[in-house]
Amino acid sequence: MGKTKKSSSSSSRKQEVDIQEKAPKQLEDFQGFKVLPVIMDENNKSVRHYFYIRKHESKSLVDEDIKDRTLFMLNLPADTTERHIKKLFKGHGIDQITFSDSGSSVSEDYWKIQAKQQQQQLDEAANKKKKKHQKQQKQQEEQKEPQVRELRKLFTSGSSAHIVFSTDDDLTQVLSMHRVEKKWAKEDESVDQPLGFERYILAYDLSRPNAEDLQQEVDAFMMKFKADEYQKEREKLERMNQMDDDGFTVVVRHKKTKATDGTIHVGSITAEAAEAQREHQLKKKKELVNFYRFQMREKKQNELVELRKRFEEDKAKIAQLKQTRKFKPY
Repeated sequence: MGKTKKSSSSSSRKQEVDIQEKAPKQLEDFQGFKVLPVIMDENNKSVRHYFYIRKHESKSLVDEDIKDRTLFMLNLPADTTERHIKKLFKGHGIDQITFSDSGSSVSEDYWKIQAKQQQQQLDEAANKKKKKHQKQQKQQEEQKEPQVRELRKLFTSGSSAHIVFSTDDDLTQVLSMHRVEKKWAKEDESVDQPLGFERYILAYDLSRPNAEDLQQEVDAFMMKFKADEYQKEREKLERMNQMDDDGFTVVVRHKKTKATDGTIHVGSITAEAAEAQREHQLKKKKELVNFYRFQMREKKQNELVELRKRFEEDKAKIAQLKQTRKFKPY
Protein backbone atom coordinates (compact mmCIF):
# COMPACT_ATOMS: atom_id res chain seq x y z
CA MET A 1 0.00 0.00 0.00
CA GLY A 2 2.82 2.38 0.88
CA LYS A 3 4.45 1.78 -2.44
CA THR A 4 1.24 2.50 -4.36
CA LYS A 5 0.72 5.79 -2.44
CA LYS A 6 4.30 6.80 -3.15
CA SER A 7 3.99 6.03 -6.85
CA SER A 8 0.65 7.87 -7.17
CA SER A 9 2.00 11.01 -5.45
CA SER A 10 5.13 11.02 -7.62
CA SER A 11 3.06 10.61 -10.78
CA SER A 12 0.77 13.51 -9.78
CA ARG A 13 3.79 15.73 -9.17
CA LYS A 14 5.17 14.74 -12.54
CA GLN A 15 1.86 15.66 -14.18
CA GLU A 16 1.88 19.04 -12.43
CA VAL A 17 5.43 19.69 -13.66
CA ASP A 18 4.44 18.68 -17.19
CA ILE A 19 1.40 20.98 -17.05
CA GLN A 20 3.55 23.87 -15.82
CA GLU A 21 6.08 23.24 -18.58
CA LYS A 22 3.37 23.04 -21.23
CA ALA A 23 1.55 26.15 -19.92
CA PRO A 24 2.27 29.28 -21.98
CA LYS A 25 4.88 31.52 -20.41
CA GLN A 26 4.84 35.30 -20.20
CA LEU A 27 7.43 37.36 -22.05
CA GLU A 28 10.63 37.85 -20.11
CA ASP A 29 11.49 41.27 -18.65
CA PHE A 30 14.80 42.98 -19.34
CA GLN A 31 15.55 46.48 -18.01
CA GLY A 32 11.98 47.71 -18.40
CA PHE A 33 11.42 45.99 -21.77
CA LYS A 34 9.51 42.85 -22.74
CA VAL A 35 11.70 40.46 -24.75
CA LEU A 36 9.88 39.18 -27.84
CA PRO A 37 11.70 36.29 -29.62
CA VAL A 38 10.87 35.78 -33.31
CA ILE A 39 11.89 32.88 -35.55
CA MET A 40 13.62 34.29 -38.63
CA ASP A 41 14.01 31.05 -40.63
CA GLU A 42 11.27 28.42 -40.84
CA ASN A 43 13.77 25.70 -41.74
CA ASN A 44 15.97 26.46 -38.74
CA LYS A 45 13.97 27.42 -35.63
CA SER A 46 17.14 28.01 -33.63
CA VAL A 47 17.74 31.20 -35.63
CA ARG A 48 15.89 33.81 -33.58
CA HIS A 49 15.86 37.56 -33.37
CA TYR A 50 14.97 39.31 -30.11
CA PHE A 51 12.84 42.45 -30.10
CA TYR A 52 12.49 44.70 -27.07
CA ILE A 53 9.07 46.29 -26.58
CA ARG A 54 7.44 48.53 -24.00
CA LYS A 55 4.76 51.19 -23.71
CA HIS A 56 6.05 54.51 -24.98
CA GLU A 57 6.74 57.02 -22.22
CA SER A 58 6.92 60.75 -22.77
CA LYS A 59 6.44 63.87 -20.64
CA SER A 60 5.15 65.79 -23.63
CA LEU A 61 1.48 66.77 -23.61
CA VAL A 62 1.23 66.51 -27.39
CA ASP A 63 -1.24 63.95 -28.74
CA GLU A 64 -2.66 62.74 -25.44
CA ASP A 65 -5.17 60.61 -27.37
CA ILE A 66 -2.46 58.33 -28.82
CA LYS A 67 -0.08 58.42 -25.89
CA ASP A 68 -1.68 55.41 -24.15
CA ARG A 69 -1.77 53.25 -27.27
CA THR A 70 1.77 53.74 -28.59
CA LEU A 71 4.33 50.92 -28.42
CA PHE A 72 8.08 51.51 -28.54
CA MET A 73 9.91 48.70 -30.35
CA LEU A 74 13.70 48.37 -30.32
CA ASN A 75 16.32 46.29 -32.17
CA LEU A 76 14.68 46.09 -35.59
CA PRO A 77 16.29 44.01 -38.36
CA ALA A 78 17.88 46.04 -41.13
CA ASP A 79 15.27 45.03 -43.73
CA THR A 80 12.18 45.76 -41.59
CA THR A 81 9.08 47.10 -43.35
CA GLU A 82 5.57 48.05 -42.23
CA ARG A 83 4.35 44.74 -43.65
CA HIS A 84 6.67 42.81 -41.31
CA ILE A 85 5.38 44.59 -38.21
CA LYS A 86 1.72 44.27 -39.20
CA LYS A 87 2.21 40.53 -39.77
CA LEU A 88 4.01 40.21 -36.43
CA PHE A 89 1.11 41.82 -34.54
CA LYS A 90 -1.62 40.28 -36.67
CA GLY A 91 -5.03 40.51 -35.02
CA HIS A 92 -4.30 43.89 -33.43
CA GLY A 93 -5.33 47.07 -35.22
CA ILE A 94 -2.42 49.36 -36.16
CA ASP A 95 -3.06 52.97 -37.16
CA GLN A 96 0.46 54.21 -37.77
CA ILE A 97 4.11 53.09 -37.77
CA THR A 98 6.97 55.59 -37.49
CA PHE A 99 10.51 54.29 -37.99
CA SER A 100 13.56 55.85 -36.39
CA ASP A 101 16.93 55.08 -37.96
CA SER A 102 18.85 56.40 -34.95
CA GLY A 103 20.92 53.40 -33.93
CA SER A 104 20.48 52.23 -30.35
CA SER A 105 19.11 55.57 -29.13
CA VAL A 106 15.95 55.15 -27.06
CA SER A 107 15.34 58.89 -26.58
CA GLU A 108 13.78 59.47 -30.00
CA ASP A 109 11.51 62.53 -29.82
CA TYR A 110 8.48 60.84 -31.32
CA TRP A 111 6.13 63.69 -30.55
CA LYS A 112 8.08 66.15 -32.68
CA ILE A 113 7.67 63.77 -35.61
CA GLN A 114 3.94 63.52 -34.88
CA ALA A 115 3.53 67.31 -34.63
CA LYS A 116 5.38 67.79 -37.91
CA GLN A 117 3.20 65.22 -39.66
CA GLN A 118 0.02 66.82 -38.31
CA GLN A 119 1.19 70.26 -39.47
CA GLN A 120 1.78 68.84 -42.93
CA GLN A 121 -1.75 67.41 -42.92
CA LEU A 122 -3.20 70.80 -41.94
CA ASP A 123 -1.23 72.52 -44.69
CA GLU A 124 -2.44 69.97 -47.21
CA ALA A 125 -6.05 70.49 -46.11
CA ALA A 126 -5.71 74.28 -46.36
CA ASN A 127 -4.18 74.09 -49.82
CA LYS A 128 -6.38 71.30 -51.16
CA LYS A 129 -7.04 72.94 -54.53
CA LYS A 130 -3.41 73.87 -54.98
CA LYS A 131 -2.40 70.35 -54.00
CA LYS A 132 -4.74 68.87 -56.58
CA HIS A 133 -3.27 71.06 -59.32
CA GLN A 134 0.27 70.18 -58.24
CA LYS A 135 -0.66 66.49 -58.21
CA GLN A 136 -1.89 66.69 -61.79
CA GLN A 137 1.33 68.44 -62.84
CA LYS A 138 3.38 65.84 -60.98
CA GLN A 139 1.54 63.00 -62.72
CA GLN A 140 2.21 64.61 -66.09
CA GLU A 141 5.89 65.03 -65.23
CA GLU A 142 6.12 61.42 -64.02
CA GLN A 143 4.63 60.24 -67.30
CA LYS A 144 7.29 62.19 -69.18
CA GLU A 145 10.14 61.13 -66.89
CA PRO A 146 11.56 57.61 -67.15
CA GLN A 147 10.72 55.16 -64.36
CA VAL A 148 13.80 54.65 -62.19
CA ARG A 149 14.18 51.68 -59.84
CA GLU A 150 15.15 52.58 -56.31
CA LEU A 151 17.16 50.75 -53.69
CA ARG A 152 15.26 49.46 -50.72
CA LYS A 153 15.91 51.42 -47.54
CA LEU A 154 17.87 49.52 -44.90
CA PHE A 155 18.09 50.50 -41.24
CA THR A 156 21.16 50.53 -39.05
CA SER A 157 21.58 47.96 -36.30
CA GLY A 158 19.42 48.66 -33.25
CA SER A 159 16.91 50.93 -34.98
CA SER A 160 13.53 51.53 -33.38
CA ALA A 161 9.89 52.18 -34.27
CA HIS A 162 6.82 53.72 -32.65
CA ILE A 163 3.64 51.74 -33.33
CA VAL A 164 0.27 53.41 -32.72
CA PHE A 165 -2.48 50.84 -32.14
CA SER A 166 -6.18 51.44 -32.76
CA THR A 167 -7.19 51.06 -29.09
CA ASP A 168 -5.61 50.90 -25.65
CA ASP A 169 -6.70 47.26 -25.34
CA ASP A 170 -4.61 46.30 -28.38
CA LEU A 171 -1.49 47.67 -26.71
CA THR A 172 -2.33 45.94 -23.42
CA GLN A 173 -2.84 42.60 -25.17
CA VAL A 174 0.48 42.91 -27.01
CA LEU A 175 2.41 43.65 -23.81
CA SER A 176 0.70 40.80 -21.93
CA MET A 177 1.00 38.20 -24.71
CA HIS A 178 2.35 34.74 -24.00
CA ARG A 179 5.69 33.53 -25.26
CA VAL A 180 4.54 31.70 -28.37
CA GLU A 181 6.44 30.93 -31.55
CA LYS A 182 6.18 33.98 -33.77
CA LYS A 183 7.63 33.89 -37.27
CA TRP A 184 9.09 36.72 -39.32
CA ALA A 185 7.07 37.36 -42.48
CA LYS A 186 8.50 36.16 -45.78
CA GLU A 187 9.58 38.63 -48.41
CA ASP A 188 6.94 39.65 -50.92
CA GLU A 189 8.15 38.37 -54.27
CA SER A 190 6.14 41.04 -56.11
CA VAL A 191 8.27 43.78 -54.55
CA ASP A 192 10.98 44.70 -57.03
CA GLN A 193 13.52 45.65 -54.35
CA PRO A 194 16.02 42.83 -53.83
CA LEU A 195 18.24 42.26 -50.82
CA GLY A 196 21.64 40.74 -50.23
CA PHE A 197 24.02 40.28 -53.15
CA GLU A 198 21.29 41.17 -55.68
CA ARG A 199 20.91 44.55 -53.98
CA TYR A 200 24.60 45.31 -54.56
CA ILE A 201 24.18 44.35 -58.22
CA LEU A 202 21.18 46.70 -58.51
CA ALA A 203 23.15 49.51 -56.83
CA TYR A 204 25.95 48.99 -59.36
CA ASP A 205 23.51 49.04 -62.29
CA LEU A 206 21.72 52.17 -61.03
CA SER A 207 25.03 54.02 -60.72
CA ARG A 208 25.80 53.26 -64.40
CA PRO A 209 22.63 53.87 -66.48
CA ASN A 210 22.60 53.06 -70.17
CA ALA A 211 22.65 55.79 -72.82
CA GLU A 212 18.92 55.58 -73.67
CA ASP A 213 17.74 55.96 -70.06
CA LEU A 214 20.23 58.75 -69.49
CA GLN A 215 19.05 60.59 -72.62
CA GLN A 216 15.41 60.28 -71.50
CA GLU A 217 16.32 61.70 -68.11
CA VAL A 218 18.22 64.59 -69.70
CA ASP A 219 15.32 65.35 -72.07
CA ALA A 220 12.83 65.33 -69.19
CA PHE A 221 15.06 67.66 -67.18
CA MET A 222 15.50 70.07 -70.11
CA MET A 223 11.74 70.18 -70.74
CA LYS A 224 11.15 71.10 -67.11
CA PHE A 225 13.99 73.63 -67.22
CA LYS A 226 12.58 75.34 -70.33
CA ALA A 227 9.11 75.50 -68.78
CA ASP A 228 10.55 77.14 -65.65
CA GLU A 229 12.56 79.62 -67.74
CA TYR A 230 9.46 80.50 -69.76
CA GLN A 231 7.53 81.15 -66.55
CA LYS A 232 10.33 83.34 -65.18
CA GLU A 233 10.44 85.32 -68.44
CA ARG A 234 6.71 85.95 -68.28
CA GLU A 235 7.00 87.23 -64.71
CA LYS A 236 9.86 89.55 -65.73
CA LEU A 237 7.83 90.97 -68.62
CA GLU A 238 4.90 91.60 -66.28
CA ARG A 239 7.18 93.49 -63.90
CA MET A 240 8.69 95.49 -66.77
CA ASN A 241 5.29 96.59 -68.07
CA GLN A 242 4.29 98.13 -64.75
CA MET A 243 4.21 101.93 -64.45
CA ASP A 244 6.85 103.78 -62.46
CA ASP A 245 6.24 106.52 -59.87
CA ASP A 246 5.98 109.20 -62.57
CA GLY A 247 3.26 107.30 -64.43
CA PHE A 248 5.51 106.17 -67.27
CA THR A 249 5.89 102.64 -68.60
CA VAL A 250 9.43 101.54 -69.41
CA VAL A 251 9.61 100.55 -73.08
CA VAL A 252 12.49 98.20 -73.79
CA ARG A 253 13.84 97.31 -77.20
CA HIS A 254 14.05 93.58 -77.89
CA LYS A 255 17.23 92.51 -79.60
CA LYS A 256 17.21 89.76 -82.20
CA THR A 257 19.77 87.01 -81.78
CA LYS A 258 20.76 84.34 -84.22
CA ALA A 259 20.86 80.78 -82.91
CA THR A 260 23.29 78.08 -83.98
CA ASP A 261 20.60 76.34 -86.03
CA GLY A 262 20.09 79.45 -88.20
CA THR A 263 16.80 80.54 -86.63
CA ILE A 264 16.34 84.04 -85.21
CA HIS A 265 15.15 84.48 -81.66
CA VAL A 266 13.94 87.69 -80.07
CA GLY A 267 15.77 88.20 -76.82
CA SER A 268 14.33 90.54 -74.23
CA ILE A 269 16.23 92.60 -71.71
CA THR A 270 16.25 91.20 -68.20
CA ALA A 271 14.31 92.76 -65.34
CA GLU A 272 17.58 93.66 -63.58
CA ALA A 273 18.81 95.52 -66.65
CA ALA A 274 15.52 97.39 -66.94
CA GLU A 275 15.73 98.44 -63.29
CA ALA A 276 19.32 99.61 -63.75
CA GLN A 277 18.29 101.61 -66.82
CA ARG A 278 15.47 103.24 -64.87
CA GLU A 279 17.84 104.25 -62.04
CA HIS A 280 20.24 105.70 -64.61
CA GLN A 281 17.45 107.80 -66.12
CA LEU A 282 16.45 109.14 -62.70
CA LYS A 283 20.07 110.05 -61.98
CA LYS A 284 20.40 111.73 -65.37
CA LYS A 285 17.23 113.69 -64.72
CA LYS A 286 18.75 115.07 -61.50
CA GLU A 287 22.00 115.98 -63.25
CA LEU A 288 20.20 117.98 -66.00
CA VAL A 289 18.50 120.44 -63.66
CA ASN A 290 19.79 123.58 -65.56
CA PHE A 291 19.42 122.10 -68.98
CA TYR A 292 16.69 124.56 -70.14
CA ARG A 293 17.28 128.37 -70.67
CA PHE A 294 14.47 129.51 -68.41
CA GLN A 295 16.02 127.43 -65.62
CA MET A 296 19.36 129.20 -66.10
CA ARG A 297 17.69 132.67 -66.13
CA GLU A 298 15.78 131.91 -62.96
CA LYS A 299 18.94 130.72 -61.28
CA LYS A 300 20.87 133.91 -62.19
CA GLN A 301 18.01 136.13 -61.01
CA ASN A 302 17.89 134.31 -57.69
CA GLU A 303 21.66 134.70 -57.28
CA LEU A 304 21.45 138.49 -57.97
CA VAL A 305 18.64 138.91 -55.45
CA GLU A 306 20.64 137.02 -52.85
CA LEU A 307 23.77 139.13 -53.58
CA ARG A 308 21.81 142.40 -53.26
CA LYS A 309 20.36 141.26 -49.99
CA ARG A 310 23.79 140.47 -48.53
CA PHE A 311 25.16 143.87 -49.77
CA GLU A 312 22.38 145.79 -48.02
CA GLU A 313 22.95 143.82 -44.82
CA ASP A 314 26.72 144.61 -44.87
CA LYS A 315 26.01 148.30 -45.62
CA ALA A 316 23.71 148.56 -42.60
CA LYS A 317 26.32 146.96 -40.34
CA ILE A 318 29.04 149.46 -41.48
CA ALA A 319 26.74 152.43 -40.83
CA GLN A 320 26.01 151.18 -37.35
CA LEU A 321 29.72 150.79 -36.55
CA LYS A 322 30.47 154.37 -37.78
CA GLN A 323 27.91 155.77 -35.39
CA THR A 324 29.57 154.07 -32.45
CA ARG A 325 33.00 155.42 -33.63
CA LYS A 326 34.52 152.03 -33.39
CA PHE A 327 34.97 151.62 -37.08
CA LYS A 328 38.65 151.20 -37.99
CA PRO A 329 39.00 150.22 -41.66
CA TYR A 330 42.85 150.33 -41.51
